[in-house]
Amino acid sequence: MFRNLYKQSGKIITELQEERRRKLLQEQKQNRLLLQDLKRGIDCCDDHNEETTTIKKRSRALQDADGSEYSLQLSEWLRESPENICDWILVPCPKGQRCLVVTYSGRTEMFTKSGRRRMYFHSLLPGGSGARGSKMSTILDCVYSPGEDTFYVLDALVYGNHELVHCEAEFRFFWLRSKFEECPELSVCNTYNKKSFKFLPHYDFENVADVSEAFQRYPFWAENIPQLDGWLFYHKESSYTYGSTPLVGWLFAFMVPDILGIEVNENYERPMNYSNPIIYMDEFDAKLSTTKHRHLTKSSCSKESDTFDTVEIDEEENMDEGDNAELCKVLNSQRKLEIGEQCYRLHVCEEELLQ
Repeated sequence: MFRNLYKQSGKIITELQEERRRKLLQEQKQNRLLLQDLKRGIDCCDDHNEETTTIKKRSRALQDADGSEYSLQLSEWLRESPENICDWILVPCPKGQRCLVVTYSGRTEMFTKSGRRRMYFHSLLPGGSGARGSKMSTILDCVYSPGEDTFYVLDALVYGNHELVHCEAEFRFFWLRSKFEECPELSVCNTYNKKSFKFLPHYDFENVADVSEAFQRYPFWAENIPQLDGWLFYHKESSYTYGSTPLVGWLFAFMVPDILGIEVNENYERPMNYSNPIIYMDEFDAKLSTTKHRHLTKSSCSKESDTFDTVEIDEEENMDEGDNAELCKVLNSQRKLEIGEQCYRLHVCEEELLQ
């Protein structure tokens, strides 16, 4: 009767995670079918038609087909090996700053996870430079590495006006890879492409040899540039979900043997305080909660001054992403991005990279 009042055990949390995965996959499949019917002109009930009309009337350039504002997809801890690991794709994640890269009206802009525009420049991405790209738009989910001045592309929401949010992850990755193969100049800095864009490798768990080789590689990138932060796990059939989702998992390299039973290179050393992956995850989350409370207390004391906007936010964006994830959610809950005459918000439910 009072079970919900008690802290859930790791096993219960894992069971809830699996159940949420199944439910989300089913909902996403139904949404994709509904969108296909709408595009084919199949009539739905009157109530839905009224809703669709309302969405179209208020739609903006940086909203998806449902009228929702584009925002980042965030992962959850992978607390246990999925029921069918072959349904998943492995992606190495470099250390860096999580961001969205947006092109529109012939220019390219980079927005941090907190929703701040940090830079704008020309690029060879569709819509990223010149008058010819003024009617094109692209939105990429990236990790920016300041040391290499490079954007490492995790995913795509829109590419050349083609919306990919409702496409399965396996198709999104295929699409992105093909586009980068068609335009290798994206990885080279020049007059027309001021920043380098590099597509991250992907490993299908159906190919055991490739996955094992990836886990055994150290350093993962030549000369350890960039440094590997951890591993992302994408369910092949998942749509791009705004906010945190159990269909994208996250593990540090040293956790992989305990969670998946797959050996990694011995150079991926465990921290001194690591004894059990679930305990480590819970302690990590508790640390985030403490950091959030500390900064909220500090910010409330400076509410009357402009220090909060000029100093605290800069500190927030220079800290490790995992240490200030929850802080980002609160500090930026009211901040919007100005894109020409349009605006949209990067909602941060919790930090995906959990660094």
